[in-house]
Amino acid sequence: MGSLKVNALRNNTAKVRHLLAILGVAVSAGAVAGEAHEHGKVALTLAIEAGNVEVSWRSPAVNLVGFEHQPKTPEEKQKVEQTLLNLKQGYEQIVLPESALCLLKEADIDTTLAAHTEGHDHDDHDHEEHDDHDHDDHDHEEHDDHGHDDHDHEKHDDHDDHDHEKHDDHEEHDHDGHADFSAKYTFECRHPEHLKQIEVNLMPSYPGIDEIRYQAITPAGQTGGSLTQGNTVIVF
Repeated sequence: MGSLKVNALRNNTAKVRHLLAILGVAVSAGAVAGEAHEHGKVALTLAIEAGNVEVSWRSPAVNLVGFEHQPKTPEEKQKVEQTLLNLKQGYEQIVLPESALCLLKEADIDTTLAAHTEGHDHDDHDHEEHDDHDHDDHDHEEHDDHGHDDHDHEKHDDHDDHDHEKHDDHEEHDHDGHADFSAKYTFECRHPEHLKQIEVNLMPSYPGIDEIRYQAITPAGQTGGSLTQGNTVIVF
């Protein structure tokens, strides 16, 4: 009996992921229309199958932290990290009926800003490489014999060009790139018959969000719509 239950759970989970994949195609189609990265908007998908609930959403970073450039100051880095920690509290972000007895099994939170919170010191990297190359690997007298001035100036020019190109790419990413937060919450509910609605509790915490556009597949069928500051509940 135990193995049968495990197999049934795996089958149900596979069905839910398949439903979410279908919904993901729909969200991607919206992206072509320019809706994937729209400030103030969030795209959300919901799938319910045999007591398994999966909620996924994506939001421009500006809705949550107020900026989309790479975090530079300690305050900006701390804001990104704190937002990631807050979003992991799945019970606070997605509120399910208490009578359904749902357990949060997974909270997967990500952002394209996270890779930059630790920072990368270009100056340290460049100076260390420059110092090691000039002082450790080459003898100064040997440089004199082989045209020290020509070698150093040509190398320095190349070094400057490389640094400026990296800097230009870095700035272009800051100004032209988009940054997002994304989340996936997975719940298992003991009494799925009580799943008649869910509350998405993002907007009270993040006033930068003015609309959540959702698509859902539930035992009651497929539906879609939008949530606003005054309406945060999906009923099905």
